[in-house]
Amino acid sequence: MKKILIASLSLFLLLACTQEDKKESQGLTQEEINKENAAHEQGDHVVDASIIPPMTEQEKQQYIDSAKVIAKTAFDIFSAHLKKSFSENHPAEALQYCKDNAMRITDSLSKVYGVEIKRTSFRLRNPENKPTDQEDKIMEIFKQRIHKNLKSMPYVHYDNYGNPHVYLPIMVQDKCLMCHGDPNKDIPDDINNKLAELYPADKAIFFKKGDLRGIWSIKFPKKKQAENK
Repeated sequence: MKKILIASLSLFLLLACTQEDKKESQGLTQEEINKENAAHEQGDHVVDASIIPPMTEQEKQQYIDSAKVIAKTAFDIFSAHLKKSFSENHPAEALQYCKDNAMRITDSLSKVYGVEIKRTSFRLRNPENKPTDQEDKIMEIFKQRIHKNLKSMPYVHYDNYGNPHVYLPIMVQDKCLMCHGDPNKDIPDDINNKLAELYPADKAIFFKKGDLRGIWSIKFPKKKQAENK
């Protein structure tokens, strides 16, 4: 058994090295090879488009509508508690609630709806929400559209595993500025102090009304695709 295991491992290593040698013979640098390998491991990049069925406009709209319902539900849950805390003049408690429960709420809703829910941004408050390469690209597209005074429309596609993936823009509103605006004029001192305590590396500030704050990134399971046909 040990000899078979060693032989199998040797064959695997031989094939892997042969593949790398083939890439190098094509003139690729090691850095380019590493990037190509990483791209194949990234679930958001389509490796072989021929295995992904085209999505009809009707299917796209169905996924977008479902994603909007999910995002609104999550937003309403956050807002209800934040509004209560602020109305009772306990803004620091509201920030603590966000830190302790934001991920928990999205995880719970993911189980309820049978999807994967994530909020992310190009200027993070919570480093656990770091965007993928694909999410970075989507946010850049949204920012460019806003810069051209165009509306940022939801984006939907199949990832390379056949999972429908919807991205919804999160726009900065007036009420967002109390926690995400200019610390020198928009954010009260008590909130500034609490933010510094909870998020010492906070980058989610200096936003203005109408800016792109980030995105909702919602991934549906493949079986959802069959149910909608």
